Amino acid sequence: MTEKIDRTIRHGPGGGVLIFLLIIAVFFSVVGRAIFSPLMPYLQEELSISLATVGTLFLLVSISFSLVMIFSGYLTAWFGHGTTVVAALLMIIVGLVISASAGNWVILACGMICIGAGGGTYAPSGIAMINSKISIEKRSTAFSFHELGSNGAVLLAPLIVLAAVPLLGWRGVLLVLAGLAGIAAIAFYFLGTPGSGSGAKPNLSTMGTILRLPHAYLGMLMFSTSLAGLHGVYSILPAYLVEHSTWSAEQVNSLVTLSRLISISILLLAGPIIKYMGKRNTIIMVLLFTGLLTGLISVAEGRLLAVVVVFQPALIAVMFPAQLSCLAEIGEAWYQNVTTALVVTVGMIVGSGVVPALVGVLGDLGIGWSGFVALALFMFLAVVILIANPSFGKR
Repeated sequence: MTEKIDRTIRHGPGGGVLIFLLIIAVFFSVVGRAIFSPLMPYLQEELSISLATVGTLFLLVSISFSLVMIFSGYLTAWFGHGTTVVAALLMIIVGLVISASAGNWVILACGMICIGAGGGTYAPSGIAMINSKISIEKRSTAFSFHELGSNGAVLLAPLIVLAAVPLLGWRGVLLVLAGLAGIAAIAFYFLGTPGSGSGAKPNLSTMGTILRLPHAYLGMLMFSTSLAGLHGVYSILPAYLVEHSTWSAEQVNSLVTLSRLISISILLLAGPIIKYMGKRNTIIMVLLFTGLLTGLISVAEGRLLAVVVVFQPALIAVMFPAQLSCLAEIGEAWYQNVTTALVVTVGMIVGSGVVPALVGVLGDLGIGWSGFVALALFMFLAVVILIANPSFGKR
């Protein structure tokens, strides 16, 4: 056993160990942010936070995530991908501790910004490690397992709050998460950092090289559509349905929770699906299916609407491993972390920021249905563009 550990420390972990470590790391990267949504009613009551301030807090998290993701390449170039993942976990731990000690929304904002920065630091290195350490044949399956960490975090966050807040209070929940993340950071330092490789600094020359690659823009488009179909719709759908249907908020949230469970279940089949259909065909299939159900949100009623809400995000989980695998084919391997940062950042800004904002504006104008139709057309357009570029994701 000692010899096995020594060999791992010298040469780096095997594929299975690496994926397990990254699943744990991405879980804490996501749950550190996701936990605040179900905790927010407790925070509002104790810290006297208004709804407008709540929106500002989540916006600050998104901004810090995106900005730090772009510049995380400096850490990977100096210290390597593995150490960067450990640094990301440490940022999340510090953010959780600061948030747990908050006596007002300003301190809470500092903690949440730190957590967002940790998430942005993790993403490029975690993805780059899979792309560099896992063979092309097994890469889609590896990303499928990796996504279990992030999807599991979103699913478990409200359950953690429900079970732990009555016993520990909201501050105790954050501190326990910080302690568990600390254990994960120690494990990753000893088992995940050796032989993890390093990335490129995000200088203007490297960014310019990436922005001259047509496939980089296709990657941005794919991530924008998938994040819009998942997070963009999720952000606006509960409020839209409560206003435009006879359902209560509890009924809507129950349907959304069920949709997450189905999405995770299908994610377990992502590897075989992608292997059988190929990355391109998988992305096309998911966009057509998701686009159709997204458009139906605007016209469906009753039981049909319930079915649409449950299954609309179901296949998007399969699309992410296919997209992440496609990123490995864009440009050179030595600046893969910068490519990932640019592509995912644009996808987040468009899909998780611009799209829900536009749908919300249309909803205020009384034509919210048109936002879902426009999003469906956006997905169909992405399919047309992908078909017109047969070399993207071909390997």
